[in-house]
Amino acid sequence: MPIQLPIKNHPAQQQIFDCKANTVVVPKGRRFGITRGAANDFILKGITGQFKKGLWVDTINSNIERYVERYFLPALSKLPQEYWSWRKQQKILQIKDSYIDFRSSDNPENIEGFGYDKYFLNEAGIILKNEYLWHNAIKPMTWDYQARGVIGGTPKGKGLFEELYNRGLDPDQPQYASFHFTSFDNPYIPHDLIMQDIKAMPERVVKQEIYAEFLDDSGVVFRHVRDICILQPKEPESGHLYVIGCDLAKVQDYTVLTVYDRADNNQVYQMRFNQLEWPFQKQKIQELSRKFNNALVLVDSTGLGEPIYEDLARSGVPCEPIHFTNEMKKQLIEKLSVYIEMKNIYMLQLEETVQEFNSFTYDYSEKTGRVIYGAPPGFHDDIVFSHALAIWGIQPIIKRQERVFTTPIERDLYEKQHAGQDLQEGKIDPTEFDIV
Repeated sequence: MPIQLPIKNHPAQQQIFDCKANTVVVPKGRRFGITRGAANDFILKGITGQFKKGLWVDTINSNIERYVERYFLPALSKLPQEYWSWRKQQKILQIKDSYIDFRSSDNPENIEGFGYDKYFLNEAGIILKNEYLWHNAIKPMTWDYQARGVIGGTPKGKGLFEELYNRGLDPDQPQYASFHFTSFDNPYIPHDLIMQDIKAMPERVVKQEIYAEFLDDSGVVFRHVRDICILQPKEPESGHLYVIGCDLAKVQDYTVLTVYDRADNNQVYQMRFNQLEWPFQKQKIQELSRKFNNALVLVDSTGLGEPIYEDLARSGVPCEPIHFTNEMKKQLIEKLSVYIEMKNIYMLQLEETVQEFNSFTYDYSEKTGRVIYGAPPGFHDDIVFSHALAIWGIQPIIKRQERVFTTPIERDLYEKQHAGQDLQEGKIDPTEFDIV
């Protein structure tokens, strides 16, 4: 007897999942319904045996659990129990002879090593900011079974998501197909409610979140980071002064220690670790400061960082606490952004640094009217704030350009004029010059 379930996609949703292209790319406005549509499609095609090995990639694990509990389980609970099972710990959903691996995008390496014949990438505007996820983790896993997949989400600036969307518009690339939907394409949301919200939104937010437009540098904080990530690590030099930015974490996030040389404002060292008890972290910070000529350590003293700072200070580490208020974060990030833009600093050539800086975004809070800086869900910002703390402790290097004189007389007049100025300001010893 055929299995009947009370689930059905609306027509715009169904266009996506009826498409025969291998890779379907869908920028869409908020509340269009692509996530529920993808869940419905997985259930129906799992029951009818149209795929065997499925993959669902999302931003963070908590989102995955909500989607499974709200979209999958209510429908599957209407089937006989032997038709399905949900292994929450492993995040594997079995539907008859098919299974779906649910994975978060924050550790792409954990996704590698398997083959799939069906996949869905949710919140593509966010997760595809890390291009490694697509090129190194997802795409190779689709080769074995010529997998068919849907890549969907609200755009977050330009980048790989837009590039894949443009492939779907190219008639010479039939393996790709693209759709574009706005929030108004969901027939179950009253349009007047959307219009009321639009009145209170900035134009940029409306274009991106409602009309799903790819905007230039939308949400981008740091530009041209790769251009300044050109250095290799260096050992400390005698007589040089160094500064260390210390962003603290214990379990899920990372503690990052970033070292800059104040002589030229170049980064010379970076250390990143997590799941390390506080005594060992304090020991690493103390040893690193000592190694780099008793470098000043600027410590994130927010929350648990306060006792860490106090312990470091008592142990003789030269350190300065920086409390992360919203205003302090704003000042830290904006100074770092200016230094990068002006190429006042150069960083180590580390891919993890480039990826984290490129994914770091800002958003506009309609409630407070303030700009909010941070990493999107599923991404880290520890490296960024470690650099920001270090840069807070340095000043730009002033480079004097040597003046070119066209005649000896011009040089002589210039030197006499500035010798007089320097004498008045007390910058030179008057006995060194014969003043006429």
